[in-house]
Amino acid sequence: MEMPRLWLLIALLFGASACTGAATPTRAPAPTLARAFAPVGRTQGNPEARVTLVVYADFQCPYSRQFARAVLPRLIADYGAPGKISFTYKYFPVLDEGRIGESHWAAYAAECASEQGKFWEYHDTLYAEQLGANVGAFTRVWLKRYAAALQLDATRFAECLDSDRHAKLVLEHLIEALQIKLPGTPTFLLNGRKIETPTLDYAEFWKPLEAELKMR
Repeated sequence: MEMPRLWLLIALLFGASACTGAATPTRAPAPTLARAFAPVGRTQGNPEARVTLVVYADFQCPYSRQFARAVLPRLIADYGAPGKISFTYKYFPVLDEGRIGESHWAAYAAECASEQGKFWEYHDTLYAEQLGANVGAFTRVWLKRYAAALQLDATRFAECLDSDRHAKLVLEHLIEALQIKLPGTPTFLLNGRKIETPTLDYAEFWKPLEAELKMR
């Protein structure tokens, strides 16, 4: 399929997807976590765990931010670090609404940070710096400044970001999310099954996680 036609199809499909959640999150300091299992790319926890949790998220979505800053640290401390689960982050840039914009650029930048072994540090920085949808917080200029603040190799990061070499991966995640009809961000798949998290409360995660662990 030609790229213009593909993006037209994606734009049409975006009408059913959105950034969804229960409450407007407030700013809070990013937590520091001690991890028994070192993160590998976009995955934390035990890569061989029988229980997998995947989030489809948008760096511009306030509810994705709420999860990343209020819930994810506890999930990693309770389930990821002890090796009970594998947790993976996937890109679902819904707030670009079928175009290439700040949600995509932030995802590209996160992959560039991952090349230097700092996906999760950059992930935390992006959510800390989130100001709203398409207001200029995730332009390429700012994304490079965030990388510099994390002491990434600036030349290497800029070359990566300007090349758009991770666009294919982000597009693959996006198409995957649309094909399985995910309603918006953040959405969670526990061993491939969608779990309901209407309020993004921690209990909405530990209950199905505990049930899944007992079955394994």
